[in-house]
Amino acid sequence: MPGLSKKTVIDLSKQGSRLFRQGDYQAAKDTYLRAYGMDDSNSYVLSGLGDVYRKLCQFEESAKYYDAVLELDDRNVFALRGAGDARRGMLLPDEAIVFWLRYLLINPRDSHVMVRIADALHKMGKEKEAVKYYEDSLEIKPKDNFALLGLGNVYYAQHDDERALLCFEAVLESNHHNVVVMTMVGNIYRRRKEFDRAVDKYAEALELDSENTFALFGMGDCYRGKGDMDQAVHWWDKILAHEPENQALWTRVGDALGRLGRFKDAEKHYNASLVSGYDLYAVLGLARINHQQGNLDVAIKYCEDALDKDKSNIRVMEELSKIYEDAGRVDDAKELRARMV
Repeated sequence: MPGLSKKTVIDLSKQGSRLFRQGDYQAAKDTYLRAYGMDDSNSYVLSGLGDVYRKLCQFEESAKYYDAVLELDDRNVFALRGAGDARRGMLLPDEAIVFWLRYLLINPRDSHVMVRIADALHKMGKEKEAVKYYEDSLEIKPKDNFALLGLGNVYYAQHDDERALLCFEAVLESNHHNVVVMTMVGNIYRRRKEFDRAVDKYAEALELDSENTFALFGMGDCYRGKGDMDQAVHWWDKILAHEPENQALWTRVGDALGRLGRFKDAEKHYNASLVSGYDLYAVLGLARINHQQGNLDVAIKYCEDALDKDKSNIRVMEELSKIYEDAGRVDDAKELRARMV
């Protein structure tokens, strides 16, 4: 009975839609597939499957169903938007833009899709075009946080700090708890060497997320910029407490401790760096602190080991030539300097 079959497909489609809205994507998929088995050309069922597979991050499968809708109706706005979203998930921004532009021809005031186009253009390195779509979106929805954040990111990447700050501060006006944006504002002030203002913004971020790596690193770097290495070490060590695999930071903190004359702590950090694998600069740091403490033979051994790994490293050769001189090995120092010319 054709009427009964059609009604069953509609009922299953409605059930699939309800399950989808509830977030039960697997059950929604199973329901839509039952309907698809009865009618493989029903636009609602095909769109529903596209939506479910997109939510399940099965983007190629999602695209297949949206494309099937568009074969039936090339102006279906739900399928055009979804097909673009699926291509975005497939990391094909250029293809995604094609579908979204077709969508905007039908629905030209959808600011959300404009932002998606702008985001894709930004990822493709087409900043000028991205800015246009962000600005078009903001004309329709002036306080849209996604557009403001995207536009701010473009200006941030271009080092256009004033415009980036305007965008980010506008986001924070309506979203006082956006740690990511607080940190980016801090980064801008730090980049401009306005360290006190940067510290204030990082502190706000850390009140909300005490282990935020970017804010902790920024705090440390600000204090380094202010010449307060003790405080720099304090903040960087907080990162290492929960990121023990951060080799570069172990070495960086080791360097800071060495400049403070805290040689035992510096040695501990350099050795912690080497736990993750060989790091020439941790080895150079060990040579430097042993040189400063008068352990010349140990310092020489570290430098010579470093040169075995990188025979032309100027920094290592400069350090080793100084150690040779202090050890009375003047000829070795001269020979090493000749290699540096």
